[in-house]
Amino acid sequence: MIKYLSIKNLLLIDEIDIELNDGLCVLTGETGAGKSMILDSLSLISGERIRSSFKPEKGKTSSVSAIIDISNFKFLKHELQDVGIDCDDEILVKRIITDSGKSKTFINDNLVSLNILKKISNKLVEIHSQFSEQGLLDSNTHIDTLDEFGDYLDSKIKIKQDWETLLESKKKFERKKEELNIVKSEKEQTEYDLKEIENLSPIENEFDQLVKKRVLLKNSAKISECLQIVIDNFYSETPHGIDKLLLKNISELDKIKNLLDENSFKKIEELNSIYIDIQELANYFSSLMNEEFDVSTLDKIEERIENYKRISRKHKIEESSLLEFKKKLIKIADSSFELEKITNEYEKVYLESVQKFENGAKKLSEIRKNSANKLDKFINQEFPSLKLENAEFKSFFEHANPSPNGIDKVTFKIRTNPNSEMGAIKNISSGGELCRIALAIKVIAQKKNKTTMVFDEVDSGIGGAVSSAVGERLKKLGKSKQVIVVTHSPQVAAFGNDHFVVKKKIENNKTTIKLKKLSNEEKLQEIARMLSGKEITLEAVNAARKLINYS
Repeated sequence: MIKYLSIKNLLLIDEIDIELNDGLCVLTGETGAGKSMILDSLSLISGERIRSSFKPEKGKTSSVSAIIDISNFKFLKHELQDVGIDCDDEILVKRIITDSGKSKTFINDNLVSLNILKKISNKLVEIHSQFSEQGLLDSNTHIDTLDEFGDYLDSKIKIKQDWETLLESKKKFERKKEELNIVKSEKEQTEYDLKEIENLSPIENEFDQLVKKRVLLKNSAKISECLQIVIDNFYSETPHGIDKLLLKNISELDKIKNLLDENSFKKIEELNSIYIDIQELANYFSSLMNEEFDVSTLDKIEERIENYKRISRKHKIEESSLLEFKKKLIKIADSSFELEKITNEYEKVYLESVQKFENGAKKLSEIRKNSANKLDKFINQEFPSLKLENAEFKSFFEHANPSPNGIDKVTFKIRTNPNSEMGAIKNISSGGELCRIALAIKVIAQKKNKTTMVFDEVDSGIGGAVSSAVGERLKKLGKSKQVIVVTHSPQVAAFGNDHFVVKKKIENNKTTIKLKKLSNEEKLQEIARMLSGKEITLEAVNAARKLINYS
């Protein structure tokens, strides 16, 4: 609900401030008084594009501001928070137009794009006029109008939940499928790398041993020569052999060990122990000498070492880590099978959610079609009272891409002459007819929607009882929401809860538009003027009083 509207320096308006209430708000005034400029300001608040005529004089700025109560639109708070705007139960919407013709838009002093303003405002204000692109002229809103009439909220909530579940399961499946595709694309290379390593058949610690053995083989001649000298020193038959000399010393000492003191005896025993150790050492070096230094195996060792290095360089790992890397590749190769299994499970869940959504959407579609038949019937029953006796309304269904609304695209179509084809509501040429059709639809369909509705030219081409019927329906609509109507009809104006009059004032060769809220007595006089013209007669006053009392 618009609580406050401020217009500054827009077209012929210097400054107008309006406090608005719930219910039916009527704007009247003589032809050309400037009522359309009030509607223009509401269009700017609703996100309509700037027309060239809105451009202010050089050095000036135009602005339209509105305080809008959103306490009945709790979902909007979340949408506003999503774009970084904090709010309570009210928002301040402001549109500024510079002398260059450019505009800036603010919500709660936050600069926003025109698209965001339109997205937010279109849920708060709905303008029905010949030139508006809002409301029923936008076929995308028709399904919501039908659903509100049908009052099957539980089914809509359920299909929305099924849709969200479908999207989530699809997201999980596609993410896992993408992961599987990546693994599969790498699998061929992994298997090749694994086969290469398996052909090498790496063994724990083998590389270090190969390196050591290569060093040994490369120096085999030198090692053999040195070992031969060492062995000769151990076993030489000459008096210089270690083994012979030590044994000879032990034999000599054995002859006198019983004659020596205890400490000397122990030293002779230690010498015996040393002799045994030397024999073991001699045997070790003899066996080392006897070990075959097959230089022909060096090429094989070199080749194996090079294979270790080549494969390790390829994978940027240490040669000693090759065996561990092989285990990792085996795990990767095996993981593709497990991942494929998991992906298939995700796909199954996704397909089940698709089936569940489709079943629910088909049921919702049937509910909608039954509801549409009732809506068509009730709206067509409204038309004769609104001087639309030749009009026929019908809801059309098309299969739409799946969405939170299901699988239906709903379009309201109408014909105003029996022999004409059913066509889009926006193709109706008469603004008055369009507004009365919109009025009939809104009175029948909208029970809970709290959107502010604005009607212009709703009384065009009608009078008398038909105007009273329009007024009655506007007031009925105003019992559940704010309704603003611009009218020339006294029968319609009589039903207003609040009444504003628009007047054109000329001072110092300057024309300005003024707006005034009328008291009950002033309302009586204004309706009398609308009935009689400039000269208000007693008969007109009495007739106006009857209209007000009847309303």
